Amino acid sequence: MSRATPAELSAWGWLLLRVSAAAIRDNRPGEAEDALRLAKSAAVALGRDCTPEGDFPRTFGPITVELKRTENAMVAGRPDKVLSLASRIPADSLKPTSDNRNRHLLDVASAHTQPRQYAEAVDVFHRIRAGSSEWLPNQRYARDILDRIVSRRRTLTPEMRELADHVGLPV
Repeated sequence: MSRATPAELSAWGWLLLRVSAAAIRDNRPGEAEDALRLAKSAAVALGRDCTPEGDFPRTFGPITVELKRTENAMVAGRPDKVLSLASRIPADSLKPTSDNRNRHLLDVASAHTQPRQYAEAVDVFHRIRAGSSEWLPNQRYARDILDRIVSRRRTLTPEMRELADHVGLPV
């Protein structure tokens, strides 16, 4: 690993992140954590999030690993852990168009809905919309989260109605 190029570390790290994602979705949390630990080793070797030769979707580094750790917590049904991890991740330092950043923020919004922190969830949606307005309506996950918010409220704020309309959720 000490002689690997940034592109090689990025490729290896992404492979491990995909292994972790598959393992957590297959209810193998130990394997998921092992893969994340190895991915973090590659990220530490890089030192920062890097984009190999302009290959934007393969941006990889310490922040990316933490975003995926948070995603794993959401998949495992641990919204408390999602919010705890997210509070320590500088997600706003990533480009607003980053699918990783946006997916992470959707996980944070979803985690906020569990303890009925709807205002916080809506605030997260506004952060996503501000940077990726065209991405948001194409995400079923976004509609599902907003549907949970809408179905649990007696009255909707104008902001909630606007977001629901933006993502194509009938209210």
